Amino acid sequence: MDDLTNDAKYLLSRMYAEYIQRRKNGDLKSVAINFGKSDSIHEKIMPAWLPEDVRFTIKELKDNNFLNATMASDVYYNVSLTPLAISKMESKFKDDASKVLDFAVKVKSLIPFI
Repeated sequence: MDDLTNDAKYLLSRMYAEYIQRRKNGDLKSVAINFGKSDSIHEKIMPAWLPEDVRFTIKELKDNNFLNATMASDVYYNVSLTPLAISKMESKFKDDASKVLDFAVKVKSLIPFI
């Protein structure tokens, strides 16, 4: 995770917090890791960001093997957390959503324009 930008760390931490909540609600892992389209991530998780910034950051996470995603017509589809992303976040936060969100707040403070 050290090689990721603060934007990527922030988005990943928000997605991981959502994953933890879904698992606690009883969702199967195969369901909990899926976030749909980049537009959905923009609307539900990152509404303060521009859609282009969400896509750009998804690409960074995809390129670093933290997300799976398929690009078509300038939209990412089937965006999902990878096992690598989950294992890195588990090691860092031990499935404690409050710790993940605290981390996200700290990272957010380092990002200009949010």
